[in-house]
Amino acid sequence: MKASKFIVLAGGILGILAFFLPMVSVDRGDYSGTVSAFQIFKGLDQLSVQAGSQEVSVAMASAGSSAAEAKQAVDGMKGIVMAIFAPAILLLLIGGLGVARKKFGRVAGAFSLIFGLVGLGIGGLLKSAAEGDSGIGLTLLLVTGVAGVVGGLMALVKPERAQAQAPAPRLVAAAA
Repeated sequence: MKASKFIVLAGGILGILAFFLPMVSVDRGDYSGTVSAFQIFKGLDQLSVQAGSQEVSVAMASAGSSAAEAKQAVDGMKGIVMAIFAPAILLLLIGGLGVARKKFGRVAGAFSLIFGLVGLGIGGLLKSAAEGDSGIGLTLLLVTGVAGVVGGLMALVKPERAQAQAPAPRLVAAAA
């Protein structure tokens, strides 16, 4: 079906947009604010730079751990944040390749379905963990997963094959 690749592509784009939109909004007592995955990633990046500084090295040594261990832990957290958005990136790539190749077959549909289900699971877990404090970013992650599942199922049911070029008609001279 022609629409399946566009549904998967749109889902991937929404997943990438979710990275920059508020994931969690907190309204507790005297504090109110939102945080996006991009802000978390940038904050962890700053922590990683600070973990290599001299002051942190001295403080970590007195606590019994090394700055290298702290830097490794922060880098691990950055990996987790990026892994949350891996299904969206893969759906974007699959949908983009489908649009570029002008076909979206069963293999692309199967991968879209798998990555859509993974994205839907991740989004569902994060949304339930946020307990009502979720932002639009988490909702878009769920929409990304749904788009991957729907586009994948559509491609599995009725795959779009590349259209074969019909040979040009040949003119046949009439025999007299």
